[in-house]
Amino acid sequence: MSRLRHFKFVLVLLFAGISQQDTPVYFIHIEEDSSEIVGREDLMGRLEYERLIYADPKTGQIPTGIRNAELAFSSNLLRNTKNLRTTSLDVQAAGPFNVGGRTRAVAFDVRDEDTILAGGVSGGVWKTTDGGQTWIRKSDPLNRNSVTCIVQDTRAGMEDVWYHGTGEIVGNSANIGGDTFRGTGIYKSVDNGENWFLLASTSNSQPNRFSNQFQFVYRIIVNKLNQNEDEVFAATFGGILRSLDGGQSWEPTLGPKQFDLPDSVNLGEEPSAVFSEITQASNGIYYAALSTTTLSSSKLDISPDAGIYVSQDGLTWEDITPFTDDSEFRRIVIGNSESNPNVSYVLVDSSPIFLLRLFVRFEGNRIVRNWDLRETPNFGGDLGNFDTQGSYNMMIRVHPEDPDIVFAGGTNLYRSTDGFESMDNSKWIGGYTPEGGASVYPNHHPDQHDLLFYPSNPDRLLSASDGGVRVSDDGTADSVMWESLNNGFITSQFFTIAQSKVSGDPALIGGMQDNGTDLSTTTGLSDWQAVIGGDGGYAATTLNNELWFASFQRGQTLRLTYDEEFSRTSFARVDPAGLVAEAGSAYLFVNPFILDVSNPNRMFIAGGNHLYFNANISQIPGGSQVPSTLGWERVTASEDSISVVSAVDISRDSEVVYFGSATGQLFRLSNASSGADFDVQELSDPLFPLGAYISCIAIDPEDNEHILVIFSSYNVRSIFESIDGGESFVDISGNLEENEDGSGNGPSIRWAEIVPTNTDKLYLVGSSIGLSSTTLTNGSSTVWVKESEELIGNAVIPMMDYRPEDGRLAIATHGNGVFTTTIEDFRSVGLEEEGDSGFGISFASPNPFNEITKIQYTIPEAGTVRIDLLTLSGELVNNLLWAPQFAGSNEIVWDGTNASGVSLVNGVYLYRIQYAGQSRTGKLILRR
Repeated sequence: MSRLRHFKFVLVLLFAGISQQDTPVYFIHIEEDSSEIVGREDLMGRLEYERLIYADPKTGQIPTGIRNAELAFSSNLLRNTKNLRTTSLDVQAAGPFNVGGRTRAVAFDVRDEDTILAGGVSGGVWKTTDGGQTWIRKSDPLNRNSVTCIVQDTRAGMEDVWYHGTGEIVGNSANIGGDTFRGTGIYKSVDNGENWFLLASTSNSQPNRFSNQFQFVYRIIVNKLNQNEDEVFAATFGGILRSLDGGQSWEPTLGPKQFDLPDSVNLGEEPSAVFSEITQASNGIYYAALSTTTLSSSKLDISPDAGIYVSQDGLTWEDITPFTDDSEFRRIVIGNSESNPNVSYVLVDSSPIFLLRLFVRFEGNRIVRNWDLRETPNFGGDLGNFDTQGSYNMMIRVHPEDPDIVFAGGTNLYRSTDGFESMDNSKWIGGYTPEGGASVYPNHHPDQHDLLFYPSNPDRLLSASDGGVRVSDDGTADSVMWESLNNGFITSQFFTIAQSKVSGDPALIGGMQDNGTDLSTTTGLSDWQAVIGGDGGYAATTLNNELWFASFQRGQTLRLTYDEEFSRTSFARVDPAGLVAEAGSAYLFVNPFILDVSNPNRMFIAGGNHLYFNANISQIPGGSQVPSTLGWERVTASEDSISVVSAVDISRDSEVVYFGSATGQLFRLSNASSGADFDVQELSDPLFPLGAYISCIAIDPEDNEHILVIFSSYNVRSIFESIDGGESFVDISGNLEENEDGSGNGPSIRWAEIVPTNTDKLYLVGSSIGLSSTTLTNGSSTVWVKESEELIGNAVIPMMDYRPEDGRLAIATHGNGVFTTTIEDFRSVGLEEEGDSGFGISFASPNPFNEITKIQYTIPEAGTVRIDLLTLSGELVNNLLWAPQFAGSNEIVWDGTNASGVSLVNGVYLYRIQYAGQSRTGKLILRR
């Protein structure tokens, strides 16, 4: 969001006398506000998390214009290393086939409504010719993935011409938090969306500078009434621009010219309107709006061009703003009525939302206008009121055949049959469900960005939201039903990915921005199954997929089981109690946890400036969404020695855990399998960039002493290798940095994997410009080569997961779903099997005990274990465990309570362990 302030609008109606000559005057004042609601997608929490990950530690800010700069860097990297690749990875898309990401741009082909073009904000342009049953990506993955608006030239003979804009100023976490997701200008297609090229007139020769208003394009319209010229208008940062030659050249018609500027100009410090809007009614009349808010660091800067305007030719504009001169307002969107072109609806970002009905008629050069304040749909509760989330989600559309049927969208979608004149005729038809809670409306999705009416049947609706595209056969029905059209519209934005630990098993599970956590159990490009909602976080599955784990914002972590048909059979909230998942809590927004590969009931989870451990996560009772203290212990004792834990990894032999912090500290836990008296050693190296964010630690599957440590912050060296367990490190960032000290336009590195091969090692890193590899680390001379430029391209890769048993690599992208590949030359690395220990009790300690005791036992193979606590007479006191357990040593805890949580009296108790038809019994002495 850069410096864009978050505002609350207070509306005061000064007078409401409405006539053809007079307009009502409204005063709008801006106050600080936060509109986030716990329990849904959390825009502000997400952006703060991204800032933490990416910010230059020396400034605390995201480098200005870094996204465009790193894309230019990526082009040079690809060009300079293309001939160095001896083999390339055979990467395949894995979906989700049925989950779309945030979609601001969608349009019908005027010749055939089954042909639709749509764009993901970080997923590129996609096209369907069968009404959304299948989609094919049409934009180059190496180009700018951001698509914010799309339009067709609908004039006869010109229908193959399309334009799309780029640059999202509010909302995209691929924009690295504080740096807005600047675009590269306007793209054009002359073959009906099959191929796209960047209009040179809109590109910026200095991509790391904000000196071109085409870096944010909100809307593009083509004047369908002008048959002599290719007249195109663009609503951009700072104003409205016009081209008469199909985008080859531009001139401003409203607001200043802010392109082709000197390098010294920074538009972020100019008093320019942040938001703009332009529409054209069916009678040819143009409407435009510019915000008062700017990006200037001076809170006194107000855009001098702000207001609402009308024009007959798009050149001469009449200010018809119904606000007082000292009013302040953010984004404004406009919906025109096709059946009555004199009527429009205007939605102003406010709290509460400010909604107006506008009547405009030209009598020669004289304008007759009429403003009418309407009632914003507010249904109450946590999620029922109209919410734009700071101009993030706003749209308003008018039914083509009835000017009183109006659809307005914020987080939810609403419909009115009287132009929102009264709440009595308003209905909540999409977004979150009106039933309460944070569940979504059936087959729809929160955060509305656009709505189209099918030409053949205007009651049929096409909806674009943070969940992709959806259709309703009757948007005027009393009960509106929706159907997903995300059939291969692969624009989902992943944060995390994990795969089954079983060789050959195709199962994948991952957390997405806006779309929760989903899983897939089939090969290839398939539908994924929803697990939990919110903004998805870390996820995992255990051996044989007996247990699944999924989390959502701020560390809320669930354990799940499924039957053979993949219907959920149980769940439990398992994150440690005491770390409340709210803003300002100890948890990161996307909070790391990891399971022990050899015994996946053993979990390590980050919790603020501590790492927490649970020896048997299956012991936590099911059926509750309340976090538990059962079995949790802190690995780290000091309150002040560690900043926020940001990354953790465990070796395949379960002996070593490495974890890092948000300020660049690295630690090693050397006796991780003991489950007690953890030995934590700080390893932070003088080479490490001071204060930078550790986003990943990768352990060589064959060698616990061989690790990579990844720093995701910009303007620092990013990739460090150790072959002696962290005693010393070598910087292997190589050509992924522009300058020796890490400064410049190099990408943010997010993840790494070390792959043993039959010849040596393959090193893979995921970054903000895609996937790169090397087979030889050579200090600062290491050469990294881009992989899969034709599929992954420059998509942001936040996480990967490598399976050493069969060489399978899962790759999560933020904008184009998940990809998989098998490393052809991989060297299989299986788990070290424990000796046949049989079934037995190792010990209970301490015994006697007064607070908690730990019962350790062994089983020869994975299976269900039941552990009961009994009186000496055999009466059941408590069931301590009845769950899947894994081969080898296992452990549970007992705190001296019964099944109701009531403390028991001192005495001797029996514990009975049942496994595979066998039973073992021991004694415990409770002495408080």
